[in-house]
Amino acid sequence: MNTPSSVSRRLADSLQAHARGDYEGALVHFFPALDKVAKRRRPKATVGCRIRSFLSDEEALISAIATGNVLRNICVDGITFPDAIYQFGRTSIAHEGELDRRLTISNGGSLTIGEIWALPSSYITALCIAVMAAPECAGERINGDATITLFGSTWHLNELWGAHERLKESIATAFRKPHLFSK
Repeated sequence: MNTPSSVSRRLADSLQAHARGDYEGALVHFFPALDKVAKRRRPKATVGCRIRSFLSDEEALISAIATGNVLRNICVDGITFPDAIYQFGRTSIAHEGELDRRLTISNGGSLTIGEIWALPSSYITALCIAVMAAPECAGERINGDATITLFGSTWHLNELWGAHERLKESIATAFRKPHLFSK
């Protein structure tokens, strides 16, 4: 097995922090991995543009994993899902050392979007999986043999790296909608 890269290590650390209930810590580890993979996808874009674009590209997949529903083009009071994650999450953590009060992560399953974006912790898992499954991550690996169950299918985490199309097909099959992720 290849030595885990910075992307692999950051995502493993993010998932471990998430498992401990340290959601802010999970995001501290997550955002550098997101940025690196988004840069692979859009190498000439600015940091904000590439991160927002990646999140926009993967919004349906992220929401499906996080909520069991496909949500696209969420926009409340002029703030989109990619804007909320970037502005209230990544930028706030990078510059202030903590999440903006307008983004909260809770252990419960409720999702509230408005002045405050209150997301269930499953969004952290979904964000990590979206980055892992990105085609730009083919060949990445983490140490260990952890598994995750998504829509009735158990995946070894190392099977998810770069498995974007396979993962989307598996989820579409579970939803019984073959064109679930078609734009």
